[in-house]
Amino acid sequence: MTIPGFNEVQLVEKLSDHFSPSQEIRDPEKLLGREKYLTQIRRSLASPGRHIFVFGERGVGKTSLAITAGKLATNESKNFIYVPCGQDSTFSEIIAAIGKAVLNPKRALSGGGKSFGLGLNVFGQGGSVNYSDGDVATISEPANNSEAYDVLRFVRSKLDNQIVVVIDELDRIKNKDERSRFSELIKNVGSVVEDMRFVLCGIGANVDELIGEHLSTGRMFEPVEVERLSQDNLWKIIEDLARDMSVTIPRGQLIRVGIISDGFPHFVHLIGQCIFYELHDDPAEIRICTDQHFLRALKEATQKAEPSLRKIYQMATEKTKNKRDYEEALWALADRTSTRRQVTEIFDTSYKRIHEEHKTKQPQDCKSRLSKELLNNRLLRLREDSHANVLVGHGSGWFSFRENVMRGYVRLRAETLGIELAPELTV
Repeated sequence: MTIPGFNEVQLVEKLSDHFSPSQEIRDPEKLLGREKYLTQIRRSLASPGRHIFVFGERGVGKTSLAITAGKLATNESKNFIYVPCGQDSTFSEIIAAIGKAVLNPKRALSGGGKSFGLGLNVFGQGGSVNYSDGDVATISEPANNSEAYDVLRFVRSKLDNQIVVVIDELDRIKNKDERSRFSELIKNVGSVVEDMRFVLCGIGANVDELIGEHLSTGRMFEPVEVERLSQDNLWKIIEDLARDMSVTIPRGQLIRVGIISDGFPHFVHLIGQCIFYELHDDPAEIRICTDQHFLRALKEATQKAEPSLRKIYQMATEKTKNKRDYEEALWALADRTSTRRQVTEIFDTSYKRIHEEHKTKQPQDCKSRLSKELLNNRLLRLREDSHANVLVGHGSGWFSFRENVMRGYVRLRAETLGIELAPELTV
């Protein structure tokens, strides 16, 4: 009979409203554990000439924070402009995209009419914004910073009150020269365009690393380093919905979800969604999530996880007869909260136990336990391109995941086979 009080349509609506494993969060009430960051950004945007630099690991929720904060800061949604970057994006393309955000799409795409340049008599620099005799604006990619300011002034002329522009995933732009052009732009934008603020998002340790060294520009940014979510906030994502639907998710399962997710919201949203669908698909009337429901949900979450993480894991481990070795090596490295671990400690503290548990749970095709030297060899190989370059070596037998979000996926894979990692987090 599924979950009492919820048919398929009602359940889908409820889960879609609560979980978003594949899309950024845009509602501040759903952005759990990020209140201090929202306050920091709000206060910074109230300071004249101050821009925001949101940075942190991949998958921690930088985009969700930036979008939510930007929308909260603007009185009208049209005053919030969001531009994502790609590997081949250029400075000029991004500025043009900002300008196009204020155009009426139907009119801008309708064509027709005779176009003419905006000209020096309007904004003083001219050339990148054009009108037709039907007052249809088009935006060309600016050839230099002067034309870039023209585009931004055009945006300013179309909107009242504060404008917040989020430029997301700036680190994806491979050309450093293109990234560095934002440094000069933002240094002077406050003198040229009134009350337009930029929020830059990316993976990086500081502003200089993301857009190039420019000390005076760095002083104009409020650095907001987004950390991984705490365990209690991870649990709350699932607990709130369970309470609302009169369903019990045992504390032990919530703890496992927190451990598996490793502080990355994506995994909690994904696993939570799979749990409730698993409960719904049970033919009996369900009010509590059993261990069987939980395990099936984890297996489903593994199949639905971010495709890039699945691909990296497959490339790293699916190497003919040694697949089991590479999996156990990754599980062992992911077995503690420390992001950087030494091979002797990995071998003694994690690998021996994991190998024995794996042998018990899946005795088929069981191999002999690796020696410490062979485990070190497997970890070294996992640094290579042929194994997806999933690990980083730090010398003297020290290793870490290249991206910590991968550690969460590794924990998820191990858990689906009954191998529980990170025992020191179990309460």
